[in-house]
Amino acid sequence: MKHERVAAALLEAGGLKLSEDVPFILASRKIGPVYVDVRQLTATPSGWSDTVDELAAVVAATGNFEAVSGGELADLFFSIPVALRLGKPHLAIRKTVKGYGAGATGRLVGRIETGGRAVHVSDLITSGTSALDWVDTVRGGGGLVEHYVAVFDRGQGGGEALRERGVQLHSLLELNSDFLKLASARGFLPEKGLESIQRYLQDSDGWARDYLRRRPEFLTARIEAGNGRLIRPEGLEVLTRGYPELIPELGEVVRKKLRELKLDEGLLKPPGD
Repeated sequence: MKHERVAAALLEAGGLKLSEDVPFILASRKIGPVYVDVRQLTATPSGWSDTVDELAAVVAATGNFEAVSGGELADLFFSIPVALRLGKPHLAIRKTVKGYGAGATGRLVGRIETGGRAVHVSDLITSGTSALDWVDTVRGGGGLVEHYVAVFDRGQGGGEALRERGVQLHSLLELNSDFLKLASARGFLPEKGLESIQRYLQDSDGWARDYLRRRPEFLTARIEAGNGRLIRPEGLEVLTRGYPELIPELGEVVRKKLRELKLDEGLLKPPGD
């Protein structure tokens, strides 16, 4: 497979994790039985260096550009060394606005001329929510972004979301049959785990909806765990952000937990409603 050395390094570093009984909650607040932690590559200098080399080659092949950008935090483990390898300025993008720092939004650390081209380098892309935010921030600071380079693409809509904004996605690795076969062949994925992930990849939202219908306590346990620490506990956000279509079915179970914890039942609304 293409970029097999990077794939092998990621597997050796423990970057592939499987948990079907208690699925992972992703940044998009979707859930799934597989989690890819690209940051683990930084624990193995040779694998990290190989990954940076491969990323730099892909970035260089995109054409003329003036800077490399990366978002806080995980992107920076790869975007900064890529910028150094290519001798280009680096733009760091903060998650939130600060009262200091360069750029029109206060989130962009670095400088780019109006109309200057930046290539964004990322650790991982899933649905594209964060990716679009990074792209919009660079564009808001006057830069142009037409290419987005990720170490890993989970294949859950990120590429399509970027394409709609005029940005082309390039990735070294994808959560596909080639990667899974390599993981299985090298002993990092048992046969049962391989079958589970393949079912999930066929219809990730369908897999998640079926799981939540069978195990609504997954939501309530995480609402309880987040009580007092988060404005919107992540268990609540799985329902309101990840799968709002399930609110009519699972809403009463969640409302009961909110009442028990003396939390506002009004939280059971998709953000923006």
